[in-house]
Amino acid sequence: MGQWGPIIGALLYFVILIGLANFYTHKKIKNIDDFNTGGGTVTWTLVAITLSLVPHGSGHTMSLWESSSMFGVSVYWWAIIAGGAFIPLLMLWFGPWVRETGAETVVEVSEKLYGIKMRYMHAAVNIASWTAISMAETIAIAGAMYGLTGGLIPLFPWCIVIAFLLLVCYVVFGGVLELVWVSTINAVVMTVGSYLSLFFIGLWITANAAGWDGVVHSYAAVDQLFKLSMFNFSPGVIYQVIIPVTVLHIAAASVAQGMYVPLMAARSDEDCRKGFFICTMSNVITAFPWVIIAIVGMTLPQFAAAGPKLVVFQLAMAALPGWLYALLLVSLLAAVLSAGAGQVLGNATVLVNDILKRAVFPNMTDETRMKLMRPMIILVALLAAVPALFAPILFPVFLWAFSLSIPIFVIFMYGLVWKASKSAAWITVIVSTIVNFWWTFATPSWAQGPWALNMYPVTVVAFMLGTILFAILPGEEGYLSRIRAAKVNNVPISAK
Repeated sequence: MGQWGPIIGALLYFVILIGLANFYTHKKIKNIDDFNTGGGTVTWTLVAITLSLVPHGSGHTMSLWESSSMFGVSVYWWAIIAGGAFIPLLMLWFGPWVRETGAETVVEVSEKLYGIKMRYMHAAVNIASWTAISMAETIAIAGAMYGLTGGLIPLFPWCIVIAFLLLVCYVVFGGVLELVWVSTINAVVMTVGSYLSLFFIGLWITANAAGWDGVVHSYAAVDQLFKLSMFNFSPGVIYQVIIPVTVLHIAAASVAQGMYVPLMAARSDEDCRKGFFICTMSNVITAFPWVIIAIVGMTLPQFAAAGPKLVVFQLAMAALPGWLYALLLVSLLAAVLSAGAGQVLGNATVLVNDILKRAVFPNMTDETRMKLMRPMIILVALLAAVPALFAPILFPVFLWAFSLSIPIFVIFMYGLVWKASKSAAWITVIVSTIVNFWWTFATPSWAQGPWALNMYPVTVVAFMLGTILFAILPGEEGYLSRIRAAKVNNVPISAK
């Protein structure tokens, strides 16, 4: 099969895996609850392993190896912070808190805190932000296929079309049950495939390129040994890696429905919490091979000439046997597909529950919701795939959409654990959104360096203004405290 072998093998793997998952889950999907939450039957191991891949994707693979050409191995802090900070917060606290409210989606919680209009606002932000992220994952899936086939399949439109079809098939048949089973198998395959590839590449450079000593000498020769240090805390690493991953994961991702999909399907709160260490470690360690392969590749002129985007593909193509090259392709696709599919399922759930049912057809039955879920999954994936054809033009829109979630996070968490002040919430959201529009479409000339990026002023305004307003304006006690008090006193919870 020549150059076509790896891509054919990888696609066959996913066709067989998705087919088996569909066969296994088909009889288990009887209603909307089964489709969206698996009937609350998902065990802690499946929750943990699935969640390790949802905030993974291109951010832990292609983006990191490309950035490593500039910052070196210190880009690995992206994975360390995402896995070591965001995932524990989500599994130990945020997930169980959202479940405690009794809401079907994280967006519904906003209505319980601040009323129906805030729910609509949160729903719009969720779909805008995570359509942009799904677009990025679609491009990553397409880019992986393009790079690993040496350009045999044109990136536009055919790799994008294949990426769209894979994303849809990943969740459209069995919903969350399909997602958790396919993701769990993919997590194992991805870990084995990426580390085995790293081992074989190590053998190859030992035989053909002076081994790791050759890598060290190459960076030393151009005075770039800092690229081999995890403690290269340069301004670029701090402002383009460490702070963005902290803010965008802990703030923006914590109010995204896609992140809560496996948690809402867990059997209990204990099943949300129990596997956090496995989830954290899986998320962190599976980013490591991609960074090291890129670091090695950039020291070898014949591969570095392809540029940081393609260096991993070029080195792997030369160093790995065909079967392992195909496994590496499966590993990369597993990472980006699992992340993208979780986001697509989350967006489709918000579209059906929080927009079509709550805002347009309040009397919609569960049967109708079930009929709508699959078409909405296809629609949501299309919303990501079509703009992917114009990605360079839309990159500023991506940053704008993602920053919209930051004030939502501030008022969401304050309303749950501190105080639910409707006026403070709306002022915080409105002012932060104005700042976001201002910095995105008319960046002030005096905003230099990292402050020219809208994420920084939006974060500062949202947290500072939100904290001040929630402290001084009247409001009700935090919603979680009201829930717990109502249970103790056996009275209804006060509603907005």
